[in-house]
Amino acid sequence: MKLVGKIEGGGEAIRSVVPLWGVLLTTFLIGRGVEYVLVQSNHVLPVSVGIYELLGVAHDVQAALLFGAVLTAVYFLVFSFSRRGAFWTFVCSTLALGLAQLGLAYYYAITLQPLGRDLLGYSLTEITDTIEASGTAGFVPVLTALALAGVVIGLSLSSRHYQAPLWTSYVGGGLLIISFLVDLPSPKADRTYAEYLSVNKTAYLFVEAGGAFFELRKGTSDESTFRGSLGNAAMQDTVSRQYPWMYRSDYEDVLGPFFDTTTLEDGSALGAGSASGAGSALGATSASGDGSAPPNLVFIVFEGLGTAFVGEENTYGGFTPFVDSLSEHSLYWPNTVSTTGRTFGLMPSLFGSLPYASRGFMEMGDRMPLHRTLISVLEERGYHTSYYSGFDLSFDNVDRFLKRQEVDRAIGRNALQDMFGDDPGVAERYWGYPDKEMFSRVTSILDTTDRRPQLSIFHTLQTHDPFAVPNEDRYDKRFENQLGQMDLGSERRNRYETYQDKLTTFLYTDDALRQFFQWYKTQPDFGDTIFVITGDHRLIPVPQPSQIARYHVPLLIYSPLLKKSTEFRSVSTLADVAPTLMGFLSEQYGVDSMERSHWLGTPVDTTRQFRNTRSMPLMRNKNQMVDYLHKRHYLANGKLYRLQNGLRLSPVSDQSKSQKLQARLSRFKTINQYVTSEDRLYGASVPLETLPPTTPLRSASAEPARSASLEAAARARIDSALAEISQQDLTVPEQFQSARQRAFDGDYKVARAIAGRLLDRSPGYHDVRLLLGRTHAWEGNYNRAREAFHEVLDRDPGYYDTYNALADTELWASRPEAALEATEKGLAKHPGRPSYLVKKAKALLALDRTDSARATVSELEQEDPNNDALSSLKSRIEP
Repeated sequence: MKLVGKIEGGGEAIRSVVPLWGVLLTTFLIGRGVEYVLVQSNHVLPVSVGIYELLGVAHDVQAALLFGAVLTAVYFLVFSFSRRGAFWTFVCSTLALGLAQLGLAYYYAITLQPLGRDLLGYSLTEITDTIEASGTAGFVPVLTALALAGVVIGLSLSSRHYQAPLWTSYVGGGLLIISFLVDLPSPKADRTYAEYLSVNKTAYLFVEAGGAFFELRKGTSDESTFRGSLGNAAMQDTVSRQYPWMYRSDYEDVLGPFFDTTTLEDGSALGAGSASGAGSALGATSASGDGSAPPNLVFIVFEGLGTAFVGEENTYGGFTPFVDSLSEHSLYWPNTVSTTGRTFGLMPSLFGSLPYASRGFMEMGDRMPLHRTLISVLEERGYHTSYYSGFDLSFDNVDRFLKRQEVDRAIGRNALQDMFGDDPGVAERYWGYPDKEMFSRVTSILDTTDRRPQLSIFHTLQTHDPFAVPNEDRYDKRFENQLGQMDLGSERRNRYETYQDKLTTFLYTDDALRQFFQWYKTQPDFGDTIFVITGDHRLIPVPQPSQIARYHVPLLIYSPLLKKSTEFRSVSTLADVAPTLMGFLSEQYGVDSMERSHWLGTPVDTTRQFRNTRSMPLMRNKNQMVDYLHKRHYLANGKLYRLQNGLRLSPVSDQSKSQKLQARLSRFKTINQYVTSEDRLYGASVPLETLPPTTPLRSASAEPARSASLEAAARARIDSALAEISQQDLTVPEQFQSARQRAFDGDYKVARAIAGRLLDRSPGYHDVRLLLGRTHAWEGNYNRAREAFHEVLDRDPGYYDTYNALADTELWASRPEAALEATEKGLAKHPGRPSYLVKKAKALLALDRTDSARATVSELEQEDPNNDALSSLKSRIEP
């Protein structure tokens, strides 16, 4: 009888819990609906959000099955003691999951990134501060949460009167097993704004945060990891096993050629260039330096300033007019890469070129290993050092980091309140003082400092949640006026208006910088000051076109000491700034450099054409290091891409290369963990003779000896190839095929040498000249490529493939207008050519002219219905 009773009780438990599974699924579907509404109302995405969210229903069903299985096990356990207790345990758990799904939907709608393992990187106070600042705990979210609670409790109480058939439990169990065996469809990973649209955000949080927690526990419990086989493999190429990242520092001065550090006469170090630069950006300059003392350094970190927001031609450009003007009169690197996707890594990277530790270098707090930064080094050499911002300096442990540098003055929100009282709007802008007020009040502090030279750091905050500005009506009008001055299509205008609150904050902070510079130019030592302006990362809430976009920031170096302005399209990182300035100050002003260093970066790349010689891992969030930048490739969470001009990415299928970059990343993580946790980053007494001459993560551009050997090797290959062609007595077409094969193999120098000799003999051989131009384009030397193509057009304006080559080059150079012009000229001479139509559609899409692109694709389909590009073009137009 007892056995029969248990069986009957078990059957009753199953029949009563199945309806609660339905309540759990309904809760997730409500969260899915709220997420759809929030994303649609907050963003303009070039994908069909509805289709992705419908796909997400399958993920919600899977999540409901998985969570339901766990809750059912708990239900059965409690049911044997208390049916009432089992019921309310399931209901309360469902409500908690539903509220989590709701909160995570709000988070995703703001950031377009799901909350995952980065949650463990922040303290409860920091999380609370962030929620309060974002405004997500307002009336509407609270009302929505209460409504959800009412629905969950109401449906659950109703379900008590319903006993599901026993067979439904078998169906649920079968679906649960199937969910483990079948991979659900997912969107394309290269669409970062859509990559996580479909996933169940609660399940994602559990999986990611759980994985990070166990990795952290494993890392802290297994102290012998580095001393085992993994450590031996990581250390095999290091010189010092105790201090694997230390080296003898001898930084090349790459900035010196662009500066005039001689005596400044009559207030001008720029001559005619100074007049144009200062006249456009600042007005008349007033310099009074004598070229003998080291210059002041002023760093301005513009919160969220990605390259996409600088310059009218960029995706969201036109709302930083002062920074735009300044970039035209500066040394300007538009393709700079921040080393972390959030602000937590800015200070260690920009000023110390430091590793990341397990959750960010500053997160280690008092356990930060011994290290040197530009701040501490210049402090020792007589600089007065200071840091200013309107936010609470305890966030991300900025205050502890500054204390370790022995900075002379650190002013944040609390200090500003103590000295000047509350700003009238500080209650509405929880992060602290508005940028204009911060700069205005800090200038009065700067005036009280007589010690020279100075290193001053300013960090803005307005371009951050909740994206509020003082005098909102005034800046709304400024926004509308700015839109009116720009030549925008309807789609782009709609996109701009969707993100009006974000773009308006850029106008405000840009004004704050303008006013600060206007004040600074009245100071007697303006002429002896170097300004460094950059962003900490790209603004998060605005959709990102690729995995690397969140790191893509501008870098400007402006000074009255500059001889001329120059733009460098080569890739550098924020970790390269400290070594760059150290080399410049040492060479030009005799500032004692460090004998020993542990900085991971090297001086910035001053090549004007696009190229990348950097090799550096990047950290997306605290607890998430899954990106690796290595020369022409980029690894993002296990997926490999080729790096193209403008830091664009194109997917690559190369398992061998992917494995090599994964190995590099794994090796870095191992040494990173060792040097930070074991305090083996820097040792002041390590004998110099035991250290290597440069950083283990050095760039190819910093290797003159290796570069010379590579040039010699290339010369030898060229001589050998030309000799072989002569010996084999190859015909002209055979020689062209040889050059073509060399180009396809990546040996561009040899290919160009063969092509050059052919053109000497046959200058009208257009295919050879096109090959020559294409090799230049593949290396990012677009001007030289254009010269070759236009020479072909001068000789034969109707030569078919020239327009293809020219359009490709302009697309790679991020000049879609020029690419469109090339394709239209080609179509005028060769109507209906499919290859022209493909490139025309790509150019139109790059210009956000979707309707015209759709018409071009329709024409392509009529001309060539089996064209390989049709599928991808259609997916970009109608995702």
